[in-house]
Amino acid sequence: MEYGYGYTPMLIRPSSPIARYAVPILLVVAATVLTFAIQPLFGGKAPLTFFTIAVVLSAVYGGMWAGFFSTLLSVVMVGSLFQQPAFLLVRSQSSLVLFAVVGFAISSIMQILHRTNAKLAAARAQLERANQELSQRTKALSRSNDELQRFGYAVSHDLQAPLRNVATLTELLVRRNSEILDKDSKECAQMIVDGVHRMESMIKGLLRYAAATGDRHHSASSNSKTVVEQVLHNLRYLIDAEGALITFDELPIVQANDDRLAQVFSNLITNGIKYRSDQKPEIHIAATYNGTEWIFKITDNGIGIDMNYADEIFVLFKRLHRSDTHEGSGIGLAVCKAVIEQCGGRIWVESEPGKGSTFFFTIPKVTGENSANSDVPVTASISKTITVGVD
Repeated sequence: MEYGYGYTPMLIRPSSPIARYAVPILLVVAATVLTFAIQPLFGGKAPLTFFTIAVVLSAVYGGMWAGFFSTLLSVVMVGSLFQQPAFLLVRSQSSLVLFAVVGFAISSIMQILHRTNAKLAAARAQLERANQELSQRTKALSRSNDELQRFGYAVSHDLQAPLRNVATLTELLVRRNSEILDKDSKECAQMIVDGVHRMESMIKGLLRYAAATGDRHHSASSNSKTVVEQVLHNLRYLIDAEGALITFDELPIVQANDDRLAQVFSNLITNGIKYRSDQKPEIHIAATYNGTEWIFKITDNGIGIDMNYADEIFVLFKRLHRSDTHEGSGIGLAVCKAVIEQCGGRIWVESEPGKGSTFFFTIPKVTGENSANSDVPVTASISKTITVGVD
């Protein structure tokens, strides 16, 4: 009988009790005949080599009791048919006792091997079934994820259109009836518009999160310095408006997707500017290599985070700052976590309220490449390439 991974048990159980004891009898008879045949070669002495082999084969085939039976039968045959004394594994009183002990020991060991083999075969069969079930579930989950992602895109498209209509019609209603609407009515209308915009932002954020968690291809190499420069170019209006100063060291080439990595830098830089303190935002980006992966560090001088909630900020829709001065959907950091984990890395934060935050994340190094010309980074400020709004 064959089991998973092409495994075939070495120890085979007989199909019936008769066969279990018939085989030892045949083996002992064969050992007797062979011993008679070679006895002249040993000066008339009777070596017990063939009887030992018969015991081993009997135990392998029939188990412990078959081995015991073969041992006893061998002792009887040797004691009855062979009269010449000899040494060690030959016919003599002491050697027969030793032979019996060895036979019983071999039979016991074979029994243990039988049981171990049976357990191993059962475990392999169970593992094969588990692997098959896991493979089927993985395929089903993959299909479900693909269908869910398509459903999400379809629903988001269908939702955004009526939301835009609600916002547009509400603004039009206010403009056309501004003379007859009181202050409270206009404030309610503005709340409707703001709510629509927040929902649109959440839908777009969910789409980004779904895309980040659904990505399975991050094998391309990405120049993180180029990615950061592009992100800063895209955020130049926000940087100018807030008077932020963004600097970064020489950054490496890593195993990641450019667009997904850009999402991470964009979210972390934007948060560093959004959750600013009374000072002008200052953000610095650096990277170090620890021998197995690159560790990126984004440091800001913002309002900081209570470390009791350090893990919660990466949870979808979880926000620590809910005041009107800090708008957000609670999706950005969840997207960062999803992207980094898809790349095979991890992300965490170190912070103290009122003293800024430092976000860390790791990404594997591109195999065989020499990224970041030196292990010691060279500081380069983006103020040389874009206006950062510093007086």
